[in-house]
Amino acid sequence: LQSIGDGKFQYTVGIYSTKATHRYLQEWIQPGISPNRVVPGGAANRFFRTDQFRTDKQTAVFGEVTFELSDQLSATLGLRYFENDSTLAGVVGWGPVLFGLNDTPVDAVYEDSDSIFKFNVTWRVNDDAMVYFTASEGYRPGGLNRDPGLAAVGAAEYKPDVLTNYEIGWKTTLMDGRLRLNGAIYQSDWQDVQYTVYDFDLSACCGSVYNLGDATITGVEIDVTTLLSDQWELSASIAYNDGETDGDYILPDPINGNPPLFAVPDGSPLPNVPEIKANIWTRYGFDMGDFDGFVQATWSYTGSSVNEIRPDRASPQSSYNFLNLRAGIAKDSWGADLFINNATDEVAQIYVSPRPYEPSTTTNRPRSYGLSYWVRF
Repeated sequence: LQSIGDGKFQYTVGIYSTKATHRYLQEWIQPGISPNRVVPGGAANRFFRTDQFRTDKQTAVFGEVTFELSDQLSATLGLRYFENDSTLAGVVGWGPVLFGLNDTPVDAVYEDSDSIFKFNVTWRVNDDAMVYFTASEGYRPGGLNRDPGLAAVGAAEYKPDVLTNYEIGWKTTLMDGRLRLNGAIYQSDWQDVQYTVYDFDLSACCGSVYNLGDATITGVEIDVTTLLSDQWELSASIAYNDGETDGDYILPDPINGNPPLFAVPDGSPLPNVPEIKANIWTRYGFDMGDFDGFVQATWSYTGSSVNEIRPDRASPQSSYNFLNLRAGIAKDSWGADLFINNATDEVAQIYVSPRPYEPSTTTNRPRSYGLSYWVRF
């Protein structure tokens, strides 16, 4: 429910509810395996079975109010209370050589509840400039892992992780509307970081989620758009982010002791967080008789990063550049564009998989080009 009108007090209130179910039914069949590795009671040569049913429910009540303190100053306060519960029922099992048991039960229930907030102050300096401060929280719900063996290390379930963000930003329009300059400086405090790991040393059956303590992300982003002429527009943006863990996190090995199963030292870089990302976009329009024409180029840069939060397992992911080109014509309600995407045929390391038993690299599409035709109705 949202208020309407031009009064000094505005509000939004609501409720949210969702229920999701997921059936895991998977069997690995390996013809000719040793009999002492077969999961009995099912298909021949069955090496592994997981037969589980998960239910996740989320409910929340939320509200936000905005006060116009003056013609130039406003303040917003928001709150959200949430409850989550997860249930997991079924079995998982390898042959007796690995688990010592067949069809190990995984029945479990998990519940959590908490509240988060949002606070914002906005100052409209004049018709062409605005500055703001925001403090806000976001979260991901907790849940259950599918491996029954994780109870021995206190990881059968994972808690919600909460991100608290503090941000100062500005939005401006200058030079009689021909220049727009926006930016923000922020710090995000990340508590009880949820991190998914696929590692046989940690779980013989499944990818599992762990709470790895805390992390901090600090950054700045700036974007600028300008009209160089009535036909020529240029836009650029850049973002810097520094993300690293706060404090040591160690998951001990309950059987073998040292070394620990999982160790993340204080100051470890967060995975898949490049320090620098940037892009430049330009477009020039012109007349071709009765047609409106344009040429356009877009360049983007993504800096290097690592693929894993554990420094002893992390692999570097190299920086990469993309260049896309486009030109087109239009008349009335139709048009046609020629395009070349990834014009330099860059082969980028979007993501290097850390799974030791399934090494792979996700990359981008190679150079592609074509013609598109469009019509407005």
